[in-house]
Amino acid sequence: MGVYKWMAACAVAAVSMGSVAHADETGIYAGLAVGESRTDFANNVDDLFDGKDTAFKIFGGYRILDWVGVEASYVDLGEITQRGNQPGFTRFRLEEAGFGAFGVLYWNIAPVDLFVKGGLILSQVHVRGTSSSGPFAFTFDDTDSSTDLAFGAGGQVRFGKLAVRLEYEHFDLDAGPGFDAPDLISLGATWTFF
Repeated sequence: MGVYKWMAACAVAAVSMGSVAHADETGIYAGLAVGESRTDFANNVDDLFDGKDTAFKIFGGYRILDWVGVEASYVDLGEITQRGNQPGFTRFRLEEAGFGAFGVLYWNIAPVDLFVKGGLILSQVHVRGTSSSGPFAFTFDDTDSSTDLAFGAGGQVRFGKLAVRLEYEHFDLDAGPGFDAPDLISLGATWTFF
């Protein structure tokens, strides 16, 4: 079963159990999510690279009021890898990760919360591989850090202090020429402490 089908099945199960009573929506929470990151490519290089990978994030936040909160996260978007050895370079890998900070707006339809968020990500892109063009082969290894915009939207179902959330996020980081900014679809859970 593909990642999207698995996440959809879990989301349907969570929504169907949504009649469980819930507590106050405000408070400090922490969570973990797993999903699939996707980076598209420009310049017709889709056949050269695989832009999908398993991704995860660890996050926490403070829901100040029922309708507004703040959230911080660490997200690992996995790797973009080369499809086989291509003329000119081999063993290409591009890793994307970062720390994000967001403002979050909620719309409560008890026990479901819909939300949108926007903020910044302090991203790090690490690329490595071997160039075999010309008479000499050489290995390259480079890391680039930047601060970029990020936004997302999703929904969660609350079961007391536990919530199950399905979320889409877009990170406007620059992975290099020909690489579009990555997206993440994830399924996660949060626990509200107080």
